[in-house]
Amino acid sequence: MFLARGKRPEALKQYEALSNEAEKPATKAEAAVRAGLIAIDLAVADRGKADKAMTDKARTLLQKGRAVPEGGRWRGIAQAGLLRLQYQTGQFAQLITDYKKAAGELPDDAKPEALLLVGNAQRQLGHSQEAEDIYRQIIEKFPNREEAKDARYQRLINVYNADPNAVIAEVDDFLKTNPTAERADQAKLLKAEALYKQQKFTEAAPVYEELRNSQLSAKLRAEAAYKLGWSYIQLKDLARVIDTFSYFIKTFPESPQAPIALIQRALAYQQGSNLNAAIADLNFLVSNYPAAKEREAALQQKALLLGEQNREPEMAQTFQQLLKEFPKSAAAAQAHYYIGKAAFDAKDYKRAMPSLDVARRLNRSQYYNPASLRIILADYYLRDRKAATAEVDGFLAANAGSGVPAEVLEWLGIEYYNEKNYSLAEKYLGALSHAGNLTGIKPDFWFYLGDAASKLKNFDEAENAYSRYLQTSTDGAGKAKVLLALGATKIAAHKPDDAEKIAAEIMSLQLEGKVNAEARLLGGDVQFERQRFEDAGKAYAGVALLYDDPTITPRALLKAADAYRRAGKTEEADRVAKELRDRYPNYAGG
Repeated sequence: MFLARGKRPEALKQYEALSNEAEKPATKAEAAVRAGLIAIDLAVADRGKADKAMTDKARTLLQKGRAVPEGGRWRGIAQAGLLRLQYQTGQFAQLITDYKKAAGELPDDAKPEALLLVGNAQRQLGHSQEAEDIYRQIIEKFPNREEAKDARYQRLINVYNADPNAVIAEVDDFLKTNPTAERADQAKLLKAEALYKQQKFTEAAPVYEELRNSQLSAKLRAEAAYKLGWSYIQLKDLARVIDTFSYFIKTFPESPQAPIALIQRALAYQQGSNLNAAIADLNFLVSNYPAAKEREAALQQKALLLGEQNREPEMAQTFQQLLKEFPKSAAAAQAHYYIGKAAFDAKDYKRAMPSLDVARRLNRSQYYNPASLRIILADYYLRDRKAATAEVDGFLAANAGSGVPAEVLEWLGIEYYNEKNYSLAEKYLGALSHAGNLTGIKPDFWFYLGDAASKLKNFDEAENAYSRYLQTSTDGAGKAKVLLALGATKIAAHKPDDAEKIAAEIMSLQLEGKVNAEARLLGGDVQFERQRFEDAGKAYAGVALLYDDPTITPRALLKAADAYRRAGKTEEADRVAKELRDRYPNYAGG
């Protein structure tokens, strides 16, 4: 009566008590076996999870019933129950062995079920041919039993496991046998899975679609709907990806794949340029699935999408949440970089630099350059020359001397030039000279580079720098100044012929005035370099005669005295020296 009313636990208690209290052995055996069969059902009643205590009880009761000599047919039923119990607990090899020993004891009506269990056990062990033979035996020997119908379906699973390609035609044949709606749907699922494995997504999708309104269990319907979404992903059909995963998320919100479905729908929205919808999906995932492992990817993707929308404060906040929840995230370097970049773009340079530094240390290959460039610019904007120098040196060493922003190199070079640190001035201005984009940089830096190089006796570099200035500058006075410097460099490099041409060019451009006087002095330097000291003396003396300038004239007289003395013209040398003393008694050079 309890069993008829569906009260199996109460029925189990009654049968178990009877198996202990009955006087007749046959009654004891029947009660024990009935109790064992109920216990088998109760052992897996909770969502397919085996209850060990109930499983052990079932085994004990069935063994008890089988052991009674007067048990008659119940002994065979007990054996069939033990085989079912072995299958449920995964004892497939033991099941096959025990069946072979006890096959003769099984009642006829229990043999089809026992054979089906053996066939399924063979399949579970990967013995596809043995399983095939048993399924065919059941179908042929017991065509009118339910086990034969089940064997036809179990055989499909066996074919699928052995050769997924072959199951498609087998399913079509199976559906012609008019199976139950549930078995037909299960067979269609196998067909869809086989097509999916063969990457025949166009053919798989309609089958999965048909299974939305099927007799499958909720778990299998969820699996079919999920695979349908992935089929459309492979087919790059964004609209159907969104529609399919929308159905999945609404219908199976508790599915373990729901967070993945949200991620994939967000990606589809993103690819369709609907960033707000994508962000909404990622927010929903983060808010509603706190234990999902996909939270990490969702936070990362959300932050990147906010960045695409130029919502940098929100982007930085999302990356900070990512680092808080997943401090060892593979995206940590990216998170630190964009947090630093957001602060940099907001001109909060002091707050930007630590995050940028962490990013480049965590992932040097990807973030060293972009992070370092922002740190360099932050030091530049903060006018921290010491820090900027160290950062620029590291960057130049790592990038073969290129890539530093031109304005930073200009600033460092001129700063050091003004301090007369010509070595560092040459280093940074030299790097600037190789920069690809000099927009916004005045050509004056070429002069500073040339002068620094000249003072360091790097005459070739100095000449090149002066020449580049002359090519790019439109300032007449500046050009004259640089021509004079270039002429002096030519003299220092022992190239008097080049210097003579420069002096002539200057005098043709400036017919009088201070620049003309300097050019004439350069002409004297040319003769002096050629060791034509008397001609040099005359040239210098001529400048002193033509010009009365407190900076040029005494210098010309001093040079003339030295040249005459070297030429052996002592009288002229003394005369010029006396003139220098008389006219410019306080001249330091004399």
